Amino acid sequence: MPVVRAFLPVAVACGIFAFMPAAHAADEAAYFKGKTITYIVATTSGGGYDFYARMVSRHMARFMPGVTFAVVNRPGAGHVVGANLIYAARPNGLTIGTFNTGLIYAQLVGKPGIKFDLRQMSWIGKAASDPRMVVTGANLPFKSILDFRKPGPPFRFGASGIGSAAYSETIMLTRAFDLNVRIIPGYGGTHSQLAILRGELVGMMGGESSVQSFIKGGKGRAILQIGGKPEAGVPLARDLPTSPEGKALIALISSQAELARFTAGPPGIPPARLAVLRAAYKQALESREFNTEASKADKPVDPGFGDNVEDVVKAAFDQTPATIALLKDVLGRKPEATSVPGAKLTHVSDDGRMVTFTGADGKTVTSKVSGSRTKIEVTGKAADRKQLKAGMTCDIAYTPGTNNEPKTIDCR
Repeated sequence: MPVVRAFLPVAVACGIFAFMPAAHAADEAAYFKGKTITYIVATTSGGGYDFYARMVSRHMARFMPGVTFAVVNRPGAGHVVGANLIYAARPNGLTIGTFNTGLIYAQLVGKPGIKFDLRQMSWIGKAASDPRMVVTGANLPFKSILDFRKPGPPFRFGASGIGSAAYSETIMLTRAFDLNVRIIPGYGGTHSQLAILRGELVGMMGGESSVQSFIKGGKGRAILQIGGKPEAGVPLARDLPTSPEGKALIALISSQAELARFTAGPPGIPPARLAVLRAAYKQALESREFNTEASKADKPVDPGFGDNVEDVVKAAFDQTPATIALLKDVLGRKPEATSVPGAKLTHVSDDGRMVTFTGADGKTVTSKVSGSRTKIEVTGKAADRKQLKAGMTCDIAYTPGTNNEPKTIDCR
């Protein structure tokens, strides 16, 4: 059963409006009646972020009579797309959302495409702490994280988009323990778990709340834990031998594990209006109904509220130049090409510049074909991209990213 504990002491229990004139507080609460609050989820449906978003918004609505919550999934670029949308929204209190803690890493190293500053957002709360777990298939032979040091073909680990916590932290884990691991991006939500069962992957790293059902269902096995209260029978990363650099990386991952399942809005939401959202959030997460639902779904609850969460987020950016340089070095590695054998081209633009096919994780991939860098063959002969046609079956190797540019396209 989830254990609910205060993230930090709250000065005035249920006293969100303690220093606000009663009439003003009532006016701000009345502002929301009859309106719709859009809750943006920066990932696909079906995963842990989506589950918490729908649970949080559903229970917040109970404490905001007359208000409708609309949950909208806006995945892309490792949660950057959704976070950018939340940040750019009008600060009227009618757009809030959730995204991955990996964006703290992304902002620290200055990832391209970021149009937000997490330090400036209007923080409402966080629903959980989420220790990281490295998981493999229950029927696979791996018993220790150090098994993945063995030479030979790289071991395939899945992760969601480049820049997400799962992707960034898997790179950091690989560096910390000198693992022979190849990270395959694009496996968001539960797709990594399904790919392990299909034999496409051998492992993944994710939040405990996302992998619990996979493990308890007997399909997965946890072989390493980073952060949080120790789970029986699961080795702790902090106890394994590694270099001083490795210990620094593990410590950074562990610190981020305390922050999970955020809810935030754009900068500049009027304080009184933000207080209404924070009050509803606090009431929701402390309610018996919320915790009963979370318990039945086997989802941990470890809430934090308002200014307390804001302070912890800002503290996460207080890193030494040496740590930031190490992070840039680790996360600066370019992604390896992803291979999709036997992919059917479902759409090809007239000039062949854009092709669409189904990726290894079952998702649709749209790739921008380079006229000079992409090597193309059709029935064993060198070809031009204009010779690509919808319906062709091809072996495609592409680099995941904004353009998903193919390195090779071999059609038959």
